[in-house]
This record gives sequence, C-alpha cells and structure tokens, in this order.
Amino acid sequence: MPSELSNAITSEQWERVVQICQTQPSTAKSWTTRHGLFEGIKDASVLPIHEALVAGAPYPIIEALLFAYPDCVYCKESSYQRLPLHCACRKNAQIDVVDLLLTKYADAALTADSLGRLPLHYALSNGANSQVIELLLKYRPNSARGFDKRGWTPLHVACGVGASTPVIERILNCYKEAVLMRTNKGSTAKQCLNLTQAPNKDQVKKLLKRAFSEVEGRYRPVQPPTSERVLV
Repeated sequence: MPSELSNAITSEQWERVVQICQTQPSTAKSWTTRHGLFEGIKDASVLPIHEALVAGAPYPIIEALLFAYPDCVYCKESSYQRLPLHCACRKNAQIDVVDLLLTKYADAALTADSLGRLPLHYALSNGANSQVIELLLKYRPNSARGFDKRGWTPLHVACGVGASTPVIERILNCYKEAVLMRTNKGSTAKQCLNLTQAPNKDQVKKLLKRAFSEVEGRYRPVQPPTSERVLV
C-alpha cells in the first residue's frame, strides 16, 4: 500500500511532501510498487525519490527527500535498475536537480541500468540542454566511454538525436575514440548523424572527420566489448 508520502508525490502536493519529509523522515525509506512507472509496461519497486524525479518534482522536493534519506541516491528501482540520477536524466530534470544528485553521488554517472545505459545516454536522448551534459561530463568525463547493450555510445546517441555542435564537441574532447566505435548493428556515429535532418549536420561532420583523423592511425574501427563493461 502506498505511503502518505508516495501519495503526496503522485498527486504533486509538493508542500505536503516537504512537510512529511520534515516530520516523518523515515517514510522516505519506504518502498512502494508502482504499476507501469516506465513506458506504462513494467511494475517497479521504488522509493519516494524515484517517484518524485519521474514526476518532475522541483528542486526543493528532491532536496527534502535527500535530507530525509541521504542514502537514497545509491538505491536502484527494481524494473530497470535505475538510480535516481537515471530517473532525473530521463525526465530532463533541471540542472540544479542534476547537480544536487551528482554532488551526493558522482559515480552514479558511471552506473549502467539493466539496458546498459548511463545517465548521460538518457540526458542526450531526452534533449537535455548543454549545461546538463557539461555537468555530467565534468563530474565523470569517462561517462563518454560508456556503451549500452546495443553498443551505442553517448556519441552515437548525440549524433542520432541531432545534438548541438558544442555538446558533440564536448563528448569528443572526453573520448575521441568513440568516432571509431560501431554499434552492435555496425553503425558509426557518422552513420547515425546521416539519418537525421539536424541543421548543424555539416558542422558535426567536420568535428567527426577531425577526430577520426586524430585517432585512425592508432586504432581500427571496433565493436564494443560484449562480455564485460569497462570504463577506464
């Protein structure tokens, strides 16, 4: 049965949420089963922090939940094994919320969910602004090296969704070798870009070409590892 805190979150009674966190902080530790939380498909066992982030709760709510239960930043919901930071990036949370979560647990940026995706993958695919991308890469630059179970790196995602030129340049600055990597179906980032109608396509092609010329002599195009996930 959902707790009073869970009900307050789902009904977006934000003042009540803060009040409960202050007077009954232990309720922030209560797990609740939510039906169809993600894509309306899977049931998930979640904490109030997950519910709040999925609901797009404002900064003061997330701050109150973290104060009531600081360790919630380490807790994964049950359906896709997502941390609060994953939930925030999927919902395109404001930069102050993302910054708060990273301040509490920066390695969340290097943690994959059950699909192999990092928070950076979700931030890019959901159109986060360049400041959020910069923040994720600032805390953990190696997140640019991540790849999901389909072999998509953040660079593939960025090119595939038509991300801004500064965002793609920032990813390349962290991991130029991504320009050589192919998805499980054999696609390079350039091929992902070619499928879009991005207005900055020509600019991005120049960035990819430059990065390729810098690394092609040292590496050959490779598939991502299939048996083990390593972020060096």
